[in-house]
Amino acid sequence: MSDLNFNCPQCGQNLTTDESLTGSEIECPSCSKPIKIPSAGEEHVQIVEPETPAPPVTSEPEPKKLAVPVHEGGEELLKKESAKKKEEITGDGKICVKTIKRGECIELGIDKFDEEINQFLENFSREQIISVQTVNYAHFDPTTQKYLDDYGALIIYER
Repeated sequence: MSDLNFNCPQCGQNLTTDESLTGSEIECPSCSKPIKIPSAGEEHVQIVEPETPAPPVTSEPEPKKLAVPVHEGGEELLKKESAKKKEEITGDGKICVKTIKRGECIELGIDKFDEEINQFLENFSREQIISVQTVNYAHFDPTTQKYLDDYGALIIYER
């Protein structure tokens, strides 16, 4: 069976897949958006003949393949980038302050305050951290119509 070569309609990533996947829906390995595998007769779809002969038929079917060609620099591992970008540290000696509030570190009901603090502190050497202080504050919760107490961390560091 032949392979199909086409571009993701969302991000333009060039993809090659087995013709047997025609009509199925996959997640693009580059942009993570769902795409439908086109058929061989559609526009902008090239049929690529496999270079090696097909292996003998076995009782167990082979898993279907999906490949992303890499044209420059060899193979690359595709990773989804996290929504939060790491802060760049320039090392210019400025004194900076970072406040991390616990209430802003809750994702889907899971408290990730400690992880946020650790991720931020990993960007610095021990000599760059000047002070880490706790802070208490109150914020208005619109759902309960009350002021709620919370806490956070105030980090003073040299970049």
